[in-house]
Amino acid sequence: MDIHDLELIDRYLSGDMSLAARQAFEDRLRMEPGLQEELRRRTDSPSTVPVPAQDGDGAMFRARSGVVKLQRFSIAVVSLAIIAALLLFLGPWKRDLSMQYASEAMMTPVERGEEPDSIMEQAALQFNHRHYPAAISSLNAALEQRPHDPYARLYRGLSYLESNQPALSRPDLEIIYNGPSDFKYDGAFYTALSYLKQRNRKTCREWLLKIPEGADNYRRAQQLLKEL
Repeated sequence: MDIHDLELIDRYLSGDMSLAARQAFEDRLRMEPGLQEELRRRTDSPSTVPVPAQDGDGAMFRARSGVVKLQRFSIAVVSLAIIAALLLFLGPWKRDLSMQYASEAMMTPVERGEEPDSIMEQAALQFNHRHYPAAISSLNAALEQRPHDPYARLYRGLSYLESNQPALSRPDLEIIYNGPSDFKYDGAFYTALSYLKQRNRKTCREWLLKIPEGADNYRRAQQLLKEL
């Protein structure tokens, strides 16, 4: 058994082989009983047993222990951990974390238990099909008729937010937060997202912290706080 084969066995056992090299080595294993026996011996033997090797000048022995394999394995694990950390901090989901918190579908007045309203029904259809500029136009018309409609104002803010106009979304969302409607903390949450879209994590945190325990979106707010 020459040093090259011992190196191959060592690499095979440590997983340090490309797919093509591994397949070639396994083809040899099927054809060479001596190679099979050496692999079996090294698999069953204690990891610190020295394995003979040859250098260019003749016979000599050098220790090829499981410590070396362990070091290789440890290096591989550390490398994977570093890569995973880089992906977590530099990956696209971190660069635009707000994409994980898309707006909820807009309900029609009938779905909300109200009287039919053709403008709001049209706005809901446009919003839910991601036709945000059209939804903004419809919601403008709705707010001209009912300036104090919190649902129309909320979804106009969300339409601006979803069309990547976070600064334009905030006037509506902050009015919702500062008003008495049931959507108060939706206004806070999506205002936080508007700052996150602009990479302003400090102000995003400040708005998320306005959402108290017991609010419907408290858990979403806490989850986002952990991910910031």
